Amino acid sequence: MLSFTDFLRPPDGWITEQAVLATYSADLVVVVTSLLALGGAVLDQKRTGNRVELVKSVEALRGRVRVMAQAGRITVPNAPRSILKLLDRFVRVVDADESVRSWHPKVTIIRCHQVDDVENRMWRLWLGSRNLTRAFNWETGLVLTSRSDSRGQRISNLNDLILGLIKRANLPALNPTIVKKELAEITWECPPATQIQSIKLLDSNSRNELPQLTNNLERLFLVSPFLDDKVVRLASKWGNENTRRTLVSTTMELQRLYHEDGTVFNGFQNVLMQPLPDLPAEDPQLVGDADESEPTESEEISPTGLHAKLILAASRSHGRLWMGSPNATMRGWGGRNFETVAELSIGKDIVEAIEDFVGCSQSFIPTSGTVEVDQDTEALEEARKLLSAHWRLRQRFEGDLLHIVAERSPPLDNTTLQLEIAVLGGTWTVWPIGQTELVLVGIPLWQRTEFIQVRLIRGEKMAAWIQIAPCDPPPDETRDRALVSEYLDPRTFLTWLRSLLTDDAVSSGGGDWDAEDNQSSMQSDGQQTLDLGLLPTVEEILRAWARDVQTFVSADKKVVSYLTEIRQRARERNDLDGLQLLELFEQTWSTLSSELR
Repeated sequence: MLSFTDFLRPPDGWITEQAVLATYSADLVVVVTSLLALGGAVLDQKRTGNRVELVKSVEALRGRVRVMAQAGRITVPNAPRSILKLLDRFVRVVDADESVRSWHPKVTIIRCHQVDDVENRMWRLWLGSRNLTRAFNWETGLVLTSRSDSRGQRISNLNDLILGLIKRANLPALNPTIVKKELAEITWECPPATQIQSIKLLDSNSRNELPQLTNNLERLFLVSPFLDDKVVRLASKWGNENTRRTLVSTTMELQRLYHEDGTVFNGFQNVLMQPLPDLPAEDPQLVGDADESEPTESEEISPTGLHAKLILAASRSHGRLWMGSPNATMRGWGGRNFETVAELSIGKDIVEAIEDFVGCSQSFIPTSGTVEVDQDTEALEEARKLLSAHWRLRQRFEGDLLHIVAERSPPLDNTTLQLEIAVLGGTWTVWPIGQTELVLVGIPLWQRTEFIQVRLIRGEKMAAWIQIAPCDPPPDETRDRALVSEYLDPRTFLTWLRSLLTDDAVSSGGGDWDAEDNQSSMQSDGQQTLDLGLLPTVEEILRAWARDVQTFVSADKKVVSYLTEIRQRARERNDLDGLQLLELFEQTWSTLSSELR
């Protein structure tokens, strides 16, 4: 089974050129993992990536990757490392008003080129039900790879979906006119025994895209964690009197619909239940409740709940499958939300795999009790939607003073709610209702980021998220260099340069990317060591120049850009050995670079 990070990592001999990742909710830690994989890092259950790999990925992919998430659904990290501030270069929100509609697609589009031939390109696409979070639920996913030999499949509506997402992503490096021409010349390699009928982006131009299944059906499976009565009733009539229909959802949804109308499941021979999915960006938490362990997305754990969404019309030998992001609701299928959905003809093996999953579900036994609504949770979610859609923030810096300015006072009528904000990783400050500006002190200009943490508290529960607040002046390359220089000590900086010169992967550059302290060169007594082996050798520098002048030029630009900042950070930390390493390196580099430039 191909993991999501395996899909993101370009094949051997290829480089990620651009990528667009659309998601409903996002976790900045998973965004980092995605950038590491797109940059070529090999990640598994034991490797989360290191500091050098992350900096290389950020440098290579800045301006080339866009992550688009629903406003109000970017989670606040439990351990907000400063390097996460750089992700404002990659992440954008879609300001859909969730009281009406949501940005809900889950699709990733990647454009690669060969290392030795930049004109030889390949497209890759992933579509499914999974968000960019560390929740580990039962999900669905489809992977497609382009072919240039016309021996693959041509897929209806797919090019329109890709072009629509690219235009919305607004990446300067992705020209829609050029992309349209490229897409017209390729076909797609699809999974074995699978024919893709269409892949669509559903939006306000869509009108009830639910399948019209009125022909002879042997078996029907409707799987979704969230339901509405209209879709359930429509599905209960698909097929004929001989069709065996199965509904799989979560206990909460099934109980809610049954309590509203006890006849809602008439027409289904099987009504089955799975646990609720883990939805970290959607469920308010207890105040102070946080998982400090920060498990990585690659940890080997069992799925916790149902998040897959699919409709399967099956016979003994084949099936017709609809899968993607829409729940079994008219909001998902009727054009209110932005959604992505694929229609496939599938073989017997895939049908049997879905049936095996369904067979692991438990029978739903309705109870007489009603589904209790948590008033705190409901109030927090309504307020989150209201603020995310209608409360715009911007930032203005004056020295070490940060003015956070709103277009209007917070539109909160509920006086039981407390609104707080903070810079990423900073201390929470109450935003008084009625005010349009808040001033924070001690925020240096080089620490600015468009990410502002927002939190609502009611009773013992809270809802927290990251909001995009444009900065004046905006983050620039000077800001980026300062954050990277704080993140890399002299030893890690030199390791980065050596990896650029030798074009080698770095298995332990600077320690894990999210480690609190750089432990890569510490002795047991905690003192830094003077490891002369970290210095790029004269032979390595000359070999890089002889192999590819651009490799040397790229490394030289990094030296010019970062050396002064790295040295300044080392002085601030009183890292005498690190300063000595930088001095020895600069003596060699300045001599050689003056001759080789």
